[in-house]
Amino acid sequence: MKTPPAVLAGLSVILCAGAAAAQNAPSAMHQSRDWSAALREDATALHAAIIGSHPGVHDTLNPMFRDKVDASLSQALGRAGTTTDAGGWWWAMRSFVAGFDDGHVQLGLTDQSFSFPTRWPGFLTTYRGGDAIVASRDDTDGNTPPIGARLVECDGVSADQLAEDRIGEFRGRWFLESQRTTFGSWLFMSASNPWVPEMQTCRFEIEGGVRAWSLNWRPIEASDLSTRRRELLQRPAAVFGVEALDDGGVWVSMPSFNGTPGSEAHTALTAMLDEMGRKQGELRAAPYVVLDLRGNGGGSSHWSAALATILWGEDWLRGHTLPPIEAIEWRASEPNLATIQGYLDEWTAAGEDAERIAWARRIVDGMTEARAAGRPYWRSVATTGPEVTSELNSPLLVGGRVYVLTDPACASACLDAVDIWKAAGAVQIGRETSADTVYMDTRTEPLPSGLANLTLPMKVWRGRQRGNNEPQRPAHVFDGDMSDSAALRVWIRSLT
Repeated sequence: MKTPPAVLAGLSVILCAGAAAAQNAPSAMHQSRDWSAALREDATALHAAIIGSHPGVHDTLNPMFRDKVDASLSQALGRAGTTTDAGGWWWAMRSFVAGFDDGHVQLGLTDQSFSFPTRWPGFLTTYRGGDAIVASRDDTDGNTPPIGARLVECDGVSADQLAEDRIGEFRGRWFLESQRTTFGSWLFMSASNPWVPEMQTCRFEIEGGVRAWSLNWRPIEASDLSTRRRELLQRPAAVFGVEALDDGGVWVSMPSFNGTPGSEAHTALTAMLDEMGRKQGELRAAPYVVLDLRGNGGGSSHWSAALATILWGEDWLRGHTLPPIEAIEWRASEPNLATIQGYLDEWTAAGEDAERIAWARRIVDGMTEARAAGRPYWRSVATTGPEVTSELNSPLLVGGRVYVLTDPACASACLDAVDIWKAAGAVQIGRETSADTVYMDTRTEPLPSGLANLTLPMKVWRGRQRGNNEPQRPAHVFDGDMSDSAALRVWIRSLT
């Protein structure tokens, strides 16, 4: 079970909007900072937080973890020697975090007005399969490659290596389709990053031939850049709801699993589950049900487990659930313990359900005991769902097909939802998801500069069926615009 608050979706917005904001120069206060000192202090604090609280430090199945953390600190401190501005600080810190190749280790700006002047050469790329393709351009500039042109190389560096150096180095997990889809437009964005140079000459394949273009880098307005990137990301509006379709199908939209009491998502999801419970018979009798997870970056697994019970029923789930994991090991640090204690206090005051409160209390008691005994972990044997039994002959109460619609934003508890629902019999459709490591349940702490927060995991799963950084791959791939709900509905009807 994941614990709220959900951070990945919010951090994705922060990193895309904050770090890519164009034109606006940093404030006078930020300009007067000693950025070399800020980088040294923040990198040292990040390293200390990881060593003090990350479950990977004592993970015998990941013996290289500590060495990687130390090497990343060494690189950041080396870069501090030549850092003179905010861009040097930010991108050196981004590189440090990216080295974990873990979506649960993140860096977020605390001040959304803080921006990095951004330049472009008049066009942006996106990924189609393994190729970087020109997908947005300044139509007033006749000296840019046309839409659909495929990047071959720049300044003698292959397209693949260029992307690794310019994006993967600062985003991590470049082996994932979701990372290429999400950050492919950064290939031809220059957001004040002194650690990568602006390319001068690039060659593109077009209409069977290859042509070279000299790049003319210039500023781009923040609003223009934001609009272009939003179109390339193909993310729908975040709308919660249960909708009965005119052909009898039911569309259930869940763009977030945020479990924070009082949040918009928590309120909407609570109301949705109540509605689905009241309409359980209609859901089970529908010719098909679409569980729409587009844009869902995670949160709490409470929601997906509750929905599965409403849709399939406990008897069916007992015979169609994930194999139990071996155990969960919580890193028993003081900050981790304080975080779970905070959840327990918050949930108790809000009158959350007894199961969630008991879950937090067990962890608090277990961490407290482990700390008193001087152990780095509190080990809890747990399962990912109801206890597996032999009730494989329980009747299937869902009459139609259940589809799980995913896109590259799906991460964290969203991946757990796909695990649970596919085990129950749902069919994944849409696009490949993101992926997560076996390090889970995050907390956040500020860095000394006050300009950024670090997010890091508190526990490690043992024996999870889905592998480390393994995405969920759809049985049916949608090749169109994932934000076009009308086109998706037509396509899904063709599958039933």
